[in-house]
Amino acid sequence: MTGLGAGGALRLPRARVLPRSAPPSSYTAAVERYLTGAGIAKCSVRIYRISLTT
Repeated sequence: MTGLGAGGALRLPRARVLPRSAPPSSYTAAVERYLTGAGIAKCSVRIYRISLTT
């Protein structure tokens, strides 16, 4: 959520800092990790998976 701070300056939310994890073992594993955390609908995940793995 944004708002006005002191002096009328626009305040933006802080970015989330995610812990680093081990790199994926393969491209397919990287695609699955991305799709798991992307927060998109299951029907979209299916299409993205097809696009990213072909």
